Amino acid sequence: MQLRTSFYHVAASLLLAAVLSACSPLPPQTGPAQDPDLARAADLLADGQFLQASALYQALAGRVGGARGADFLLDAADSARQGDDLDRASALARQARELPLNAPQSLRLDLLQAEIQLARHQGDLALSGLLALENAGLPAELYPRYLRNLANAYRQMGNLLETARTLQRLDRVLGADVDARLAVQEDILRALTALNERTLRELQPSPPGESGGWMQLALLIKAHGSDPDVLAPHLQAWRARFPAHPMLPQLLQRSIERLQQQVLQLDHIAVLLPQQGRYAGAALAIQEGILASFYEIPEAKRPRLRFYDSSDPASAWPLYIEAVNNGAQAVIGPLQKPAVSQLLRAGQLEVPVLALNQVSEANAPPLNLFMFSLDPEQEAVLAAERIWQTGQRQPVTLVPDNEWGARLQKAFSNRWQTLTGELVDGRAYPAESSDYSEAISALLHLDRSQARHARMQRWLGQRVEFEPRRRQDVDAVFVAAYPQQAQSMHPQLAFFRAGDLPMYTTSHAWTGTLNRQQLADMRGILLPDLPLLAVPADRERLGQTLPGILGPGVRLYAMGIDALRLLPHLQRMRASLYETLDGQTGNLYMDSAQRVQRQLVWLRLDEPAHILGYSDRMDLDGSSELNVAPLEEAPLDPGAAEPAPGAGAK
Repeated sequence: MQLRTSFYHVAASLLLAAVLSACSPLPPQTGPAQDPDLARAADLLADGQFLQASALYQALAGRVGGARGADFLLDAADSARQGDDLDRASALARQARELPLNAPQSLRLDLLQAEIQLARHQGDLALSGLLALENAGLPAELYPRYLRNLANAYRQMGNLLETARTLQRLDRVLGADVDARLAVQEDILRALTALNERTLRELQPSPPGESGGWMQLALLIKAHGSDPDVLAPHLQAWRARFPAHPMLPQLLQRSIERLQQQVLQLDHIAVLLPQQGRYAGAALAIQEGILASFYEIPEAKRPRLRFYDSSDPASAWPLYIEAVNNGAQAVIGPLQKPAVSQLLRAGQLEVPVLALNQVSEANAPPLNLFMFSLDPEQEAVLAAERIWQTGQRQPVTLVPDNEWGARLQKAFSNRWQTLTGELVDGRAYPAESSDYSEAISALLHLDRSQARHARMQRWLGQRVEFEPRRRQDVDAVFVAAYPQQAQSMHPQLAFFRAGDLPMYTTSHAWTGTLNRQQLADMRGILLPDLPLLAVPADRERLGQTLPGILGPGVRLYAMGIDALRLLPHLQRMRASLYETLDGQTGNLYMDSAQRVQRQLVWLRLDEPAHILGYSDRMDLDGSSELNVAPLEEAPLDPGAAEPAPGAGAK
């Protein structure tokens, strides 16, 4: 009996000890979770010291096995990616790929791989991998990260519409996080307002729904965002039509305030253009465009417009000083490259200048200089991007054997090498001839085929039936040509068994219309051009308004229209790569060197030409805001582009 009582006392004591131990803190445990390197790595991440954190996570992975070690290795790779050491991130990702990962870890690694590809601007590879994950059962905590990466991949591929749609999906999964949603909604509007009005109107879904509501809101912002009084009734009508739309009220307030601060109100504008000499004809076409744009402004709001003769390039700086002293708040011009170079070397510019050409100097550039030109090199770059975006991977080039052809070949090849890492094969054809057979034969390796045939006949000592074959590793041809050359080139390519290859060129290859013989010879050629010439109704309306304008100077006329429209928006467009202006010369935006760039309309030549849509932008990597100073303090790093002889501002 005493033994049984003692047993119960011992049992009760043990039970009491267990209860008390459950209510008190557990003693510290040893193991990787308490490794001091783990806390240090977290602190380094918080401080932005990503590479040091990566090294600590890698050390942790080396000390710990199993799933926990794999997590640490993924942390190390992710930290290296955030620290922009992409080689290290890739190496660590490869190590992780060799481990026995569980499903969440494998998905995380796939996302990390896409992020490394995006950081290397390999948007096509990232997009392919991300789309494969769409139905992979991503955990809820990884889904927002997945959508951000997917939006960035579409952005890098130039597909801003899908970028916006993906961001709308992200907005829906962020729940009650208003700050995060507001940032995403700003990105939605940035992506959509970067599209031109024609695209936004033509791609409206039916019924409009949420996406259509965003697109219509973007159209309102583009049209009236700088004038809140005009915008207000349009917004009321928009809200009445889309009462359940998820747009946050703070979004519009931010957008309108930003536009009000960035759009300049100009009362006096000076224009520096040559009235004599080589560039006088080009300047006259630009001047007519400026005046046409000027008279579109309501009379009560028209600024004072004063023209100065800058025929002598050496007069650019004195004329600029004179214009500023006369009260000019902004300057359009000069046109000649030596004149623009003089302003580049002049030092401080008191008021902004929109130069009508592009130059490059070794000296530090002055402030407040912006450059706008019809740059032929840009069209060659657009051709390289279009070929890559359509899936062709083996283009070749045919350019005239002159300085203009060399410039376009260099621009195309440099862009292609940036996109693919590959060199482009090419040949130069005689610019003053209409027979391009020798250059085409060499480019397509038909000369090699014929040489092999000749050797075979010599070896055999008898005639051998032969049909020359062109090289099979070519899937597109970029040709730099003017209309007469393009008209001859296209049939000759077909004659040399390359008629199945798409031929890309620049707007210089046509004048905006095709006669019967040109149509027979040039049908199917692909080229980018101004919206003004791409849309037949717009072109015909212009021809009726200004008889004779649809000639060599029409593009410069359109440039003049856009030059005056651009001036108030220089600060807005410099503030973000996403800020655009719908223009007659293209959908206009500004790069980080303060050069106005253009999205052009792609055409397939026919009568009438088939409109394929605007060129896609491939300069957007997910960072929407530029690190810029106010307008009077902005630095400039201009690029170089020499004009084609006799091409005016081009």
